[in-house]
Amino acid sequence: MTEDVEIPEEVDSIALKFLDLSGKAREIRVPVNMWDVVKKDGMSFDSSNVGFADVSDSDMVAVPQPSTMRIMKYGEKKVATFLCEMYWPDGSRFEGDPRYMLRKTMEELKEDGYEIHVKPEYEFHILNENTLEPFDSGHYIDGRIGYTDMVEEVTEVMGEYDFDVEKVHHEAAPGQYEVEPLPYDDPLQAADEFIFIKEAIKRKAREHGAYATFMPKPVPKDAGNGFHVHLSLFKDSEYLFSSDELNEEAAGFIAGLLEHAKALSAVVSPSINSYKRLIPGYEAPVYISWGGENRSVLVRIPAYGTSEQKKGRVEYRAGDATANIYLMLNSLIRAGMKGMKESLDPGKNMKEDLFELSEEEIQKMGIEILPGNLSEALNELEKDEVVKESLGTSFKYYKDLKEKEIEEFKREITEWEMFKYMDY
Repeated sequence: MTEDVEIPEEVDSIALKFLDLSGKAREIRVPVNMWDVVKKDGMSFDSSNVGFADVSDSDMVAVPQPSTMRIMKYGEKKVATFLCEMYWPDGSRFEGDPRYMLRKTMEELKEDGYEIHVKPEYEFHILNENTLEPFDSGHYIDGRIGYTDMVEEVTEVMGEYDFDVEKVHHEAAPGQYEVEPLPYDDPLQAADEFIFIKEAIKRKAREHGAYATFMPKPVPKDAGNGFHVHLSLFKDSEYLFSSDELNEEAAGFIAGLLEHAKALSAVVSPSINSYKRLIPGYEAPVYISWGGENRSVLVRIPAYGTSEQKKGRVEYRAGDATANIYLMLNSLIRAGMKGMKESLDPGKNMKEDLFELSEEEIQKMGIEILPGNLSEALNELEKDEVVKESLGTSFKYYKDLKEKEIEEFKREITEWEMFKYMDY
């Protein structure tokens, strides 16, 4: 099933990785001497345990993708790590595989002459391993000695694994950092590399007795972690978006993102914790609107960047890293392209700081707000055929997974509840 790939002599074992529907990495570890078998036949696993299928029809095969191999370091050990796509035992494709669905979308766009480049932004917190309090008390692009140490460590680990990074810096909240890679020509490559980047950052933090988390809202009183995605669209190698004016293609693409924003929330902000971040008052993009350099809107057109980036891009600001990144990118791309093909109108360019306006003023402007919790987002997803279609045959399993998550949360008694109501 896999073209011939040589495993370097210094490698101690092989890891086969993939993301489940909830976006968590799953791994099967095999000895190096099993490679000849694995590259030919893949490795079987129980897909019902990762949410891909029913228990009555759960045999599935993970097939390593040669282009994704990276040598990851685990202390003194080196592991040849492959990302996988899923097949049924008879050799047919598992159509609900998130990586495969994104790849298929890119192939379809290519056939129509389109190409999409993406530039994600990864925000995360470094927390004390024992107390889970922020690792430092720094602030946005803090340059004081001590607060730059972790920036240097993260920069080094990016270079160690040959990730092309534009910048690394301390973010606004204590213990919060951001990595901005250079733009990716291929969204599939961006999704693949995020899996490795996330693991590398977590391992670097562990070396310092700390814990790295991409959780949307790990510290209640501080700003949360977003996962902003910049998208640039080309046709026949020509930019379709413009940084100087909102042309028809860009307008339609933005309108598609806004039209489907409520349903998209269930995919790009798919956890209970996501909606602790997406509340007014913390500069979170909750208002379904667009603007130029305006950071209070959901979709904006950045004015900064390299000369290449300035040729035209849009930025979607509501996602977070609890999403399955393949599903996130696939749904965003499909929603934007749908709006462009239907020539939808994105409405008024918002120049006002929406964070400073009252709820009444927001309503008078006709601006809608993203769902306030995961249940609302799932209800919107159920009604939206475009976003549902982006999940393919995995829609049913994805919805079931998220509904189970909601039920689990309903049964939990939180520390806040104990403190608030114990005296009654």
